[in-house]
Amino acid sequence: MVRKAVILAAGLSTRTYPLTVRKPKPLLKLANEPNLSHLIRGLKSAGIEHVVLVVGFEREQIERRFGKSFEGVRIDYALQEKALGTGHAVLQAEDFVKGEPFMVLNGDDLLLPDALREGAKTVPSLIVAQHHQPQRFGVVEVANGYVHKIHEKPKEAPPKALVSTGAWTLPVEAMDWLKKIPPAEDGEIRLPDIMPNLVQIGLKAVVTENGWMPITYPWDVLLATKHLLNLWGTDQVGNLLPPPQVLGEVHPTAELVGDVRIEAGAKVGAGAKIVGPSIIGAGSVIGEGCDIVRTVIGENCHIKRGAHIEDSVLLDNVQIGEDAEIEWSVFGDNAVVGNEVKVFSKVPTGITVRSVVKGQLVDTGMERFGCVIGDGARIGDRCVFYPGVKVWIDKVVFPRTEVIEDVR
Repeated sequence: MVRKAVILAAGLSTRTYPLTVRKPKPLLKLANEPNLSHLIRGLKSAGIEHVVLVVGFEREQIERRFGKSFEGVRIDYALQEKALGTGHAVLQAEDFVKGEPFMVLNGDDLLLPDALREGAKTVPSLIVAQHHQPQRFGVVEVANGYVHKIHEKPKEAPPKALVSTGAWTLPVEAMDWLKKIPPAEDGEIRLPDIMPNLVQIGLKAVVTENGWMPITYPWDVLLATKHLLNLWGTDQVGNLLPPPQVLGEVHPTAELVGDVRIEAGAKVGAGAKIVGPSIIGAGSVIGEGCDIVRTVIGENCHIKRGAHIEDSVLLDNVQIGEDAEIEWSVFGDNAVVGNEVKVFSKVPTGITVRSVVKGQLVDTGMERFGCVIGDGARIGDRCVFYPGVKVWIDKVVFPRTEVIEDVR
């Protein structure tokens, strides 16, 4: 039985900027809970009793949030001072898992409990899944249920190719194998480099159909949140999301349609309409006549009169002005959006939205995607945003600006 797991949470996540400029990616909220919370709950359901978090960037934020235990699971911390690869990160946890088989997974990605339970059953194993852009990942060769090879980010891959989720269940010997791996030219020790050892003893492929969502880019926060909401009420996310329920104040003339959760201390004003699946976080205020459609709103947000927010994610302490029209967008903590701001999310039919990441234009694979607003950014009245643009943390966009490229 596997009782221990190592979660890699040390990296500086530049591809998810501006959401992770000053926050570790594993703390990004999906459906109003940090992704790490979802992972640890899933591991607990798989029989894991002890989790080691390998931390680095902004480690104090993670340690403050999770402390020495989380919902009955023991938490310890191992420090990776330099980003020297996934294998190096796992080695930092050696003192905590020595002498036992253990799971390893990325703190960046969403893995649902059923996938983790299946992965924990077999040592060694690798959780694999299909992805619509397999060339972004390690493409896995599977025969008779066992992994034989991983092709790292191939230029071409079959559309239904299986890829590695980065979630492994490893035998006791794995630490010794990693110690014997010479660093690559860039100085990194990578976990997949022990593949020959694992293949030799039989590396089981654990296939999950919809239990994995990678968080690589900022728009993936939107996709992963929607994935959770689409599964709301099923056994797959039963211990991750609380049930639809009204705990806050809802005006008698407001309308709730479908699965909606209104947390304690939240208020929904007169004539407002909340269409599920939607979650309104604790202390948030939805103004008169607002429409909130398939959206997650974080804690202590203030949505002013007449605003329309659709298929979006607002993190905590966000303010949205009167009559704003927002769709398919992500807003970081403490963002302030003025009155009558409009966000477009759709480009001409048949074309997916592109967005610039680290200087390169990336195909999001999404037919609809609005904008990403970083923590503390301030957007003036009557600004217009075009699909795929991002605003960096604490930036100011002056009123009536047409935003057609990233504001950095």
